[in-house]
Amino acid sequence: MTDQIKVGIWGLGRAGLNMHASELALYPQLFTIHSGYDLDLERNRILETKYGARTYTDADAFLNDPEVELISIATRSPDHVTHCEKALAAGKYAFLEKPIALTYAEGRKILELDQAYPGKLYSRHNRRFEAPFNHIKEIVASGILGKVYEIKLCRHSFQRRNDWQTLIECGGGQLNNWGPHLIDHALQFLDYKVVEMWSDLKKTVALGNAEDHLKIVFKGEDGCVVDLEISGGAALPQNEYTLFGSLGALTCQGSDIHLKYIQSGQVFKQNEAFSGTPPLSGGVQNAYADQEEINWIEEHIKVAPSKPIDMHSIWEALYLAIKKDIPYPISIQQAVAVVKITDEVKSKTEFTTA
Repeated sequence: MTDQIKVGIWGLGRAGLNMHASELALYPQLFTIHSGYDLDLERNRILETKYGARTYTDADAFLNDPEVELISIATRSPDHVTHCEKALAAGKYAFLEKPIALTYAEGRKILELDQAYPGKLYSRHNRRFEAPFNHIKEIVASGILGKVYEIKLCRHSFQRRNDWQTLIECGGGQLNNWGPHLIDHALQFLDYKVVEMWSDLKKTVALGNAEDHLKIVFKGEDGCVVDLEISGGAALPQNEYTLFGSLGALTCQGSDIHLKYIQSGQVFKQNEAFSGTPPLSGGVQNAYADQEEINWIEEHIKVAPSKPIDMHSIWEALYLAIKKDIPYPISIQQAVAVVKITDEVKSKTEFTTA
C-alpha cells in the first residue's frame, strides 16, 4: 500500500520486539515493519523471520536507509535522547519510547528538538489511550460524582525483578518504568496545575539498587489531591483507580468499574449544621447524622469509553498525525512536563530501603 508508513525499529528487546513490532503488525494497512537494528544477531533473526524485515548491526546504515520514514525508538532509557536526535537528523520521524528523557535538562533538549524538527517528534505515552482512564475521565466530566476532591492511582505487583530496569546506572527504577504513565494521568486529571507535591522512593523486593516502590502525592490548584502509588513489593494489590467526589465515588480494577452516587435531582431539606444538643434516642446515627434519606445509585459497569480505544490506538493517532496532519493528542510539552516531575522527585526525595 502506497500510504503505509515504513518503520525501522531501533532496539529489538522486550519493547522493540514484544511491543512495537507486535503492535505494528495489528495495523498492516497503516504501517509496514521495514527494518530493525540491534547488535544481538538472534534478535535480528527473529525480526527477519517473523516479519520479513531487513536488519542492521550498523546504526548509520540503519538510519540512512532511504526507504524508512519512521524510527520507532525502543532502546534503553539512557540512550533515548541521543537516538532521537540522530533519527531526526537523518530526516526521519521519531517515535520515542518512555521515558523520553531521564532528567529535565534532557527534557529541555527534547523541546529544542521538537522546535528544530516541527511535526517530526512523537512520544509513546501509550497509556494515555488506556480504556479505563478515558472512560473514567468521561464519568468525571458527566458530573455524577460532583466535585472530585481525591484520586488514587495504583499499580501494584510483587516482583523480585533482577533485570536492567532495576539498576540506577541503567536508568532503571519504577519512577522511569511505570512512573511516566501514571504521572501523565495525574497531570491530566489536574490540568497540569500542581501547587504542591510530596514523594517517597523505596527499594523493597527487587534485586537491583533502584526504587521498586514509590508514592507521589499531588495537590492541584483546585484543591484536588492525586495519590499515586507504584509498587513491585505489594502482595495484595489495591484498586487501580479510586475517585472520591462530593456526590459519590468510583473504583476500577481491570475492566470493572464500581460506581455509587446520589441520584440526580435529589434536593435535601436540611442544608446547615445544627449547633444544639443532639438527641439521646435513635442511636449513634440519629445523634450524629442528617436523617434525610439519600437516594443512592450503585452500579457495576464494564469499561467502555464512548469512543472505542485501547493502548494500541496510539499507532492510529500517530499515523493520522503524520499522514493526515491531524493533531497528535500528546504534545511534547506534556511529555516533558512528566519528565520535570520525575526529575523533581529524584532530586528532592530521600531514597530508602525497606
